[in-house]
Amino acid sequence: MGYALAFGFGALLVVGLPIGIALALSSMIGLEFFSNVPLEIAAQRMVAGIRNFPLLAIPLYVIAGALMNASGITQRLIDFAYVLVGSIRGGLGHVTVVTTAIFGGISGSQVADTSSVGRIMIPQMVQRGYSPRYAVSLMATAGAMFVTIPPSINLIVYGVLAQASIADLFFYGLIIGLAFVASLLIVGYIVAVVKKQPAERRATAKEITTALGRAVWALILPVVIIGGIRIGAFTPTEGGAVAVLLAVIIGFFVHKELTLKKLFRSMTESSVLVGVIMLVIAAAQIYSWALVSGQIPQAISTWMLNLTDNPLLILLLINILILVIGTVMEGNAALIVFVPLLLPVATAVGIDPVHLGLIMVVNLGIGLLTPPVGLCLLVSCKIGKISVSQAVPAMLPWFGLCLAFLFGVTYLPVIFGWF
Repeated sequence: MGYALAFGFGALLVVGLPIGIALALSSMIGLEFFSNVPLEIAAQRMVAGIRNFPLLAIPLYVIAGALMNASGITQRLIDFAYVLVGSIRGGLGHVTVVTTAIFGGISGSQVADTSSVGRIMIPQMVQRGYSPRYAVSLMATAGAMFVTIPPSINLIVYGVLAQASIADLFFYGLIIGLAFVASLLIVGYIVAVVKKQPAERRATAKEITTALGRAVWALILPVVIIGGIRIGAFTPTEGGAVAVLLAVIIGFFVHKELTLKKLFRSMTESSVLVGVIMLVIAAAQIYSWALVSGQIPQAISTWMLNLTDNPLLILLLINILILVIGTVMEGNAALIVFVPLLLPVATAVGIDPVHLGLIMVVNLGIGLLTPPVGLCLLVSCKIGKISVSQAVPAMLPWFGLCLAFLFGVTYLPVIFGWF
């Protein structure tokens, strides 16, 4: 049945079916013709797959991000980042990085971050003399690689699948995200010096105070959510509800930019995005269950462990596999398909499930930069009005940084025993 599932899924993708439908159909074909399992099980698995309580966090964080965007938080964050790092050479690039990092702690969606920040920052960078290729490549990298900053939808999905602590995933994911922010700022400064990019006017003390006052609620929000989860005041799922409540309060009563019309539009847009995500999750639950029924994870685990039982080599094989998969498959779908396959292998050689989740999510972040899927790159190119082929050469330095960072995320915890 394994071959039927693999080739069926691949063939349906080639003919252009959406990933969710391809997952469901290939699973049903495998169950109908290559097993004795009745198809009624497929419907049961779809329903059971999306009834998991932690998955409720996904629509909550998506809605919270949309409401905050409608409340003018994005522009306030950009203004604050501007007075904070704009006066450094290559200032608008640093503003893009800092804003995207803060916004990533609110929306939970990398494509949403790239679209929201990119629509404002890419035109500004081009207007100030930055090349469109540089603006697009930097925006795409920042949007994609802050994938571990809470509340990350990918981390939530992984935590549900692997029965790993979402609070721990958020905590270590935040550390990884902040480390990449620092790396991106350092490399961005070096590039700015080499290319002689401009620095913006240094902000006065009054401008800094004003920008901070306008952005204070936007800055407090992720601290409240992540801090509340970490100290145990509420679960990650309940944190999503807190985020929605705070977004409504800030939008209506503090910033006073959220109207009933904007609220309705935000809810509508969020419903479409959540519907797509949950369809993929429900369909992938059938596919994952069919794989387990066909004993595919056991076979792959045996094959890999017969090949080597060295955890460093196992991690290398996992990285290569997920890097390739990330180029053609959406992140949540890839997690649902491959976590049941790779988790038994990883745990068999002593790799911590939280560590494995962070490695896989960072890998899939890189996948958001690599065609043919590369959603963050595609969105940035559309905003910057250039083709993907034009952006790829400018992506090479950033892509190298991403691979180096992935190497650190993979092996430093093993070397120093952090997990």
